[in-house]
Amino acid sequence: MFRFRFLQIRRLTLSMRIHIIIAWFLSGSFAFAQDSTLTFRASLLLAGATDQTPFWLHANQNGTVPMDGNFASGRWGIYKIYNPNNPRLFQVSSGAELITNYSTTGKLFFTDLFVAAKLGPVELMAGQQKNISGIVDTLLTSGSMSISGNARPFPRVQISIPEFYPLAFTNNFVSLKASYSDGLLRGSDILYGSIKHVDRTYFHQKSLYLRFGNRNLYIYGGVNHQAIWGGEDKIAPIDNLNMLDAYWHTITGKASNLKRIGNHFGTIDLAGEWNNEKWSVFLYRQNIYETGSVYKIINLTDGLNGIRIKKLKTVLKPKKFIFQSLLFEFVNTEDQGNATPVFGLSIFEKGNYFNHYIYRNGWSYLGRGIGTPLIPGAEITRGSASETSFTENNRSMVFHAGLTASWFNTNLLFKATYSRNMGTFIYPYNPSRHQASILINAERKVNLGKSTLVFGSVACDIGKLYPNATSLLLGIRKSGFLN
Repeated sequence: MFRFRFLQIRRLTLSMRIHIIIAWFLSGSFAFAQDSTLTFRASLLLAGATDQTPFWLHANQNGTVPMDGNFASGRWGIYKIYNPNNPRLFQVSSGAELITNYSTTGKLFFTDLFVAAKLGPVELMAGQQKNISGIVDTLLTSGSMSISGNARPFPRVQISIPEFYPLAFTNNFVSLKASYSDGLLRGSDILYGSIKHVDRTYFHQKSLYLRFGNRNLYIYGGVNHQAIWGGEDKIAPIDNLNMLDAYWHTITGKASNLKRIGNHFGTIDLAGEWNNEKWSVFLYRQNIYETGSVYKIINLTDGLNGIRIKKLKTVLKPKKFIFQSLLFEFVNTEDQGNATPVFGLSIFEKGNYFNHYIYRNGWSYLGRGIGTPLIPGAEITRGSASETSFTENNRSMVFHAGLTASWFNTNLLFKATYSRNMGTFIYPYNPSRHQASILINAERKVNLGKSTLVFGSVACDIGKLYPNATSLLLGIRKSGFLN
């Protein structure tokens, strides 16, 4: 029988006081709101665990969930959204979400904190905003490979066409979606260079996707490219690269003295979606490229493969189990095919996904991976944390499944992940570490005003990669429009 180490009463009392004060303040603000495009989200969560927070409670949660296992958390958001029924060419939106966590210590921070303006299909956004990159099912997925929503959002400026926009000259057969952004990260220790630390690094991102077809059949294709860079004039002064030159080398992938500038990562995505009146079938593939291998794809075995089957029309019967959607994914990062360079460092560096030979932080922000959570930071895996890399395990074979359904007026969600983990090429696990992670979540509407849900989750980790742990999470969430 599991014995949960719940927070002390004194700690819960302090946390609840903070949450009640914020809720009272927001409620007062809501009373004066008159804009029908103004929305709110508020939730309270309480969790207890036998050890570290299990994987599926913290993964892909935008860095909001503490790793301590036992915590209280509040999430308070207010947003002005675009009005879909407004014919105006120009519209403005904004949003803010404050997180109030209490575990071993208290933390307050913003996830979303942004303003945006849209002129026709084109949007300009400045600030912090939740974000993923790549074609993937967003509800049940194990996580998009390059940007998954696993780490906390960071400040950036982005110009984009955020939704697929049909091109009139193709008779709306072809639609376009694209983005270009630059963001600000924190500093990083330097593993190889003239200095040991840079105070700040930067994040560059761009993407281009096309959709072909109509409502019954869509074919998707596109590419995203991301890079972490910064401090090149101090790290390698002999290269004589100022900030503008370094930025140009980063966004183009151009080499300097046979070296790529920045830590690059991206995926080439292909997908197909078939719909009829009752069902939707969605197939997708994300192929990894790193450090220039987009020009010659040689790691075809690495990437994310998924299929989602979704029921479009459901007749709710309170006492009957109703299937809604089912997902299967297979993720592989074993090969890292650019481990044997063909043309030298300028084209193919040795594969070491999500780590970097210069930046100690690798592909992470505030200690959490920016990409798929299946490649975890060394701080949350068993054993001592690495002093020279972000992750100690970037070679994995993963099988992942997800399911949504309803039963007795309760929405159910299930996730299960099994992985075989081999460490890295430099420091392999011998033998491989096997890991299983499971989540069961249930939520139900209650009569406490409109759009009020109570929910509960049970999650557990069993294996050799993470500490064995079981957790129970309970919460209440309210959302809606402010009139």
